[in-house]
Amino acid sequence: MKTLQKCFLLAVAVLLAVGLVRTLCFPKEINDYENRYASQFPAASTSAFLDGTFQDEAESSLSDQIPFSQYMKKAYNNTKTSFLLHAIHGVRALTGGDQGRYASFNGLCLYGDDFITNWPRTLSDNQADLDRKSAVLNQTFANHPELTFWVYYVEKDTDVDFFTQEKAGFSEYLMQHLDLPDSQKATYTVDDFDEFSRQFFRTDTHWNLYGSYAGYRQLFDVLHCTGTPLEPTGDPVLVGEFSGVKARRVGADDVLTEPFYAYPYAFPDMTVTIDGQPVGDYGDQANFLAGTSEKNLSYGGFYGGDEGEVIFSTGTTDRGSLLVIGDSFDNAILKLLASHYDTLYSVDLRYYAHSMGRPFDLMAYTQAHGITNVLLLGNIDYFSQDTFDPEG
Repeated sequence: MKTLQKCFLLAVAVLLAVGLVRTLCFPKEINDYENRYASQFPAASTSAFLDGTFQDEAESSLSDQIPFSQYMKKAYNNTKTSFLLHAIHGVRALTGGDQGRYASFNGLCLYGDDFITNWPRTLSDNQADLDRKSAVLNQTFANHPELTFWVYYVEKDTDVDFFTQEKAGFSEYLMQHLDLPDSQKATYTVDDFDEFSRQFFRTDTHWNLYGSYAGYRQLFDVLHCTGTPLEPTGDPVLVGEFSGVKARRVGADDVLTEPFYAYPYAFPDMTVTIDGQPVGDYGDQANFLAGTSEKNLSYGGFYGGDEGEVIFSTGTTDRGSLLVIGDSFDNAILKLLASHYDTLYSVDLRYYAHSMGRPFDLMAYTQAHGITNVLLLGNIDYFSQDTFDPEG
């Protein structure tokens, strides 16, 4: 027994030592499990040590960098969520199995047939943020009369209470306060659970093939894109089974899964550059549809991920360019929109400075690339967080 204990303690010590060496010398940049930048070991300073920030950041970096830490987190979260799911199903069974109500326990919220949902928000909770955002955007519009702006708001489960069918009115409030013509403002609406369940994934925060295509067709008209809209070249294809980002956030990946269907499209030839480097493609749609992709199936893996900058060039010279400053909802429609422009530029302000090594400067960027059309696209989080302010 003592030998076994010694071996166990030695294994733990080796694991911690390897984690420390990796943290200090070979840190990984991305925490794939939580889809974020991995915490890095902090620079030492007397003030940081005295106020405790050094210790906190060091603990976070070790948690991210120790080998197998993500696997252990996933195993723990999956086990916990399995119990939560059984508990919720048990309570539902005792109350008649009513799926027309929110069922929530310890962070896992379900509606309908196991759709992982966010709690609906209220206008009063977000009004101050929307007031700030509209003032910031109006100043940006005034600063750049040489640019034509469009604003596209994507409603989701946070915008409507599925049980009462009352809507928060975020989009209406924002649009009323923006100094843009009505023709340059549009909303992707979700009015009830039936619409939501048809157009969004069960386990992921994003719209599915039906929702994203509807959004693209709406933007095709709003932006007055050239040519004709792309149509799917066939019926929806079952790409595989996956757990989306909502499932990962509550530790339900591999516990709650769903089929991933996608439309095939005949995209025109285009070159793609990500964060200044030429790449074969954005996302891996063709290979997933052909069953040959070696990537993990996810919304970002299929359509393309959240990148600081993506540039699509079709090789034409008479259709103009478009800058899309958006959040992850644009991932599914960037290639569709790019099909109608000479060049489409996509910027995600959460990652641009980190990926490009400099802060984003709207005036310098649009002047450098000869851009005159700018689309601001996102959901309530995009239009309430200062991270997405197009100018500082």
